[in-house]
Order: sequence, then structure tokens, then C-alpha cells
Amino acid sequence: MKFIDLTTITNLSRDRMAVGVSALAISTMCVVAFVGVYTMLDNKARQQRIEREVQASILAQEAIEAAATATTTTEETEMTETTELVPVVQSEVTETIEATGTLETTSVEEPTETVNTEVTTTTTRDPNYVEEYYATVYCTHDINLRSGPGTGYDVVRVLHVGDEITVTGRTDSGWYRTYSGNYVLQNYTSTTPVATTAAATTATTTAAQTAAATTAATQPAQSPNAGSIDGMSYYGQCRITFYGPQPRSDGSYSTTTATGTQCSEGRTLAADWSVFPAGTTLYLPNDPLGGDGYYTVEDRGPGVNGSHLDLFANAASSHTVTTCDVYVVN
Repeated sequence: MKFIDLTTITNLSRDRMAVGVSALAISTMCVVAFVGVYTMLDNKARQQRIEREVQASILAQEAIEAAATATTTTEETEMTETTELVPVVQSEVTETIEATGTLETTSVEEPTETVNTEVTTTTTRDPNYVEEYYATVYCTHDINLRSGPGTGYDVVRVLHVGDEITVTGRTDSGWYRTYSGNYVLQNYTSTTPVATTAAATTATTTAAQTAAATTAATQPAQSPNAGSIDGMSYYGQCRITFYGPQPRSDGSYSTTTATGTQCSEGRTLAADWSVFPAGTTLYLPNDPLGGDGYYTVEDRGPGVNGSHLDLFANAASSHTVTTCDVYVVN
């Protein structure tokens, strides 16, 4: 029994020693690892600090050079060019003949005049800049209505002699901007109505005939193929045109309607409010824009009168004038 107890004690002591040595080894490795990581981080921090100091030195040098350059530029800008004009010296000669026979000459010089020469910079405005200008003009020839102020722009349609044009702007290059945002040449227009063959014929008719013709012109044409639709009243055929975002003088575009809403393609149209009051819902069976055909009267314009509807379209110049049956939604 005594021998077994001594062996057990020896084994226990040996195990404890092994555990202690292992713990010491682990502690030593942890300390070494900590010291290594700390040293590495410290070296990295020192390196970054040195790099920041170098960058700060470079930035400071660049700032000094920039300040010196700005000072030199300011001094050169403040210099005024002057040209000294020295007039011809006029001499007043006084000849005095003395008894000795000598000739005396007296010169009187005028002071030197200094003239400051000022340099004037002239800014040339873009010839296609649109200046706001509102007027009604009339075609003196058959002219092209173009999508921009130049002959290189697409032709939207042809205007004929005597056609009335509502103008909202003009350019230095000789173009009028129309209400629809397109352009015509100023040289082929006049601010006074142009007499046409039809106008001359109308002028020779009696007052009764003129009144009858005017009444007929304001009435919508009736389509023989138009049928009744539940919940709607057939109005007749209307002339359909298109308008887009309206340009402002600052170069931006406005899409705000006369009722305060934002224009929306397929919903917004301009009409004569005496015929279709604001807020009226209209139905166009064959929607020229390819939508569902329902529109709301949200806008108006000086060129929209009687049986004339002006549909808002983002690309108004790509659509042509047409006619369409119109129903009023009850």
C-alpha cells in the first residue's frame, strides 16, 4: 500500500508540473504575441504620422505658391494701361535785335498730356436667344413652320398666306417663336392682316351673308358616323392641334396650366372656356395620341377659340393637325 501511494503522489506531481509548464508556455506566447502586435501597430502608426507630416508639408508649400500666384495676378490686373501723348511743342520765338546785333529766342513748352486708355469688352449675344415678345402676325407668303429657329430644323407644317400666328418671342436671327413653341421667319409675316382672294370675296358679300358665314364657322361640323354613347353628349367635330412645354425667358420650360395643374400627356388639353369650361371632361373616340381618349380642360390660350382643342404632348412637333369627333362626358 505504501508503494502505491508514493507512485500516485509522484504521478500527481508530474501532472501538475506539466500543467504549470503548459500554462507558463501559453502565457509566454501571449506576451510575445501582444508585444509583436503592439510593435507592429506602433510602427504602422509612426509611418502614417510621417506620411501625414510629409503631405501637410507639401500642401503648405502648394498653398504658399498659390497665394504668391494670386498676388501676382491681382497686381497685374490692377495695372492700368496708359498712353502718354506728347503734343508737338510749340515755340514762341521772340526775336529781339539789340544794339549788339544778337538774336534772342524764347521757347514756351506746353505741359505733357496723359490720356488713360480704357479697354471695353463687348459681349456678343447668341443670335438664337429668344426674347419675350407678344404679338399677332399674319403670313404674307406660304411659309414653313419649323421646330427650331433655323432652316435646318424639321418642318412641322406649311402656313398659308393670311394665316394668323400668335407670337410669344423673337430672336436676333430673324425668327418668331409661336404659341405652340415652333418658329417662323419674320420677313414673311406682317403685323397687319393680309388680304387674300377669299378675304376679298368675303368683303364683297352683304352684311347678312357675312354674319351667316361667321355663325357657321363657329359651329362644329357634324359627323354622319358619330353615334350616341351612354353618359356622353355628342358635340361635333373639332380641330385638333398640339402644344408642348412653354419656354421661359431664362431658357427653362413651364408645364403649369391656367388652372394651376401640371400638364400631362393624354389628359391635359387647352380649349375655349366659353365653349368648354375649365374642368370639363371630353372624350375623343380616336385619340390622336393613342390613349384612352379621355381629356380634361385644364388650359387655354389666345389662339384656341371655338371648336378648337389644343392637346398637350411632350413632343408636340411630331404630331400634325387633324380633326376628331368630340363627346362631352356628362
